[in-house]
Amino acid sequence: MKNVKKSVLFICLFVVANLFAQSVEQVEFEVMDKEIPAEELSYEYLLAHKVFLREKPSVRSKKVTLLNIGTKMVLWEKSLYSKEIDGIKSHWYRVTTGDQTGWVWGGMIAQKSFGSIADNQVKFVYGYESSTTNEAGITEVKYQLRAFKNGQQLDKMVLDSLSAIPVHIENHGSLGLFNVEDVITVDLADADTGYQVGKSYVFWNNGRFKKVASLIDYADSNYLKTESFVFPSDMQGVKSTILLKTTITKNIKSLDDALAQNNVEFITTPYIWNGSKLIKKQENGEIKDNAVVSIDF
Repeated sequence: MKNVKKSVLFICLFVVANLFAQSVEQVEFEVMDKEIPAEELSYEYLLAHKVFLREKPSVRSKKVTLLNIGTKMVLWEKSLYSKEIDGIKSHWYRVTTGDQTGWVWGGMIAQKSFGSIADNQVKFVYGYESSTTNEAGITEVKYQLRAFKNGQQLDKMVLDSLSAIPVHIENHGSLGLFNVEDVITVDLADADTGYQVGKSYVFWNNGRFKKVASLIDYADSNYLKTESFVFPSDMQGVKSTILLKTTITKNIKSLDDALAQNNVEFITTPYIWNGSKLIKKQENGEIKDNAVVSIDF
């Protein structure tokens, strides 16, 4: 019997439908059947750093040992009742790590884990940070992306969901940039429709995350703007340059208007990455606030 990857969430960072249906975000994992052969076991990894493994599913239970970020675990059983912490609701899970067994709260377990392409000893884990509702009744969900190496945390970045919902995260390697080790993208979806509306870009280099930009499409009754980056390793890429491709369609009153070339404007803007920010290549100046790439997390 082939075991399917078990880290499935009801909200799942990658299933949009339920993500904003409730103010309390719920994290769930499937557990292993004790009859599954060892070679077919599925593993989960610890999202948080310095987490106690406990004898029973309770924060008051006796501590078994202290676990480091990225600890590899097999999940065997979940508690009858769930617990809410910082707006995140999850069960406790009985896990095995090495020769030790105990319970870990599910909110401390990564919902996505992947490695650096530049350095195979560096790993990334991704999951919920918190969920709160403000005075206006708007729910703000925050996510966390952490990097670690050999059980020691290197850096942490918190991403919010005010512009759009993060629904998928992926590492693309350097994409031909000499001063970036890993380009990590987060697909963004509209909170109401669930349709993808753009991407956020995070660069990893020299042991640190850098927020680069969020490219979010915009549309109204007669105007449409889409944006995308072209990196040096892409077919249309330019050495040491990040090209911002912007397509603007105006005066849209019908399908024919949307397809008409005289209504469409194509803009290509070259940028360089100086190690901390995007710089316009021609002017060698920082991106202005009204630039199309300026939307942050």
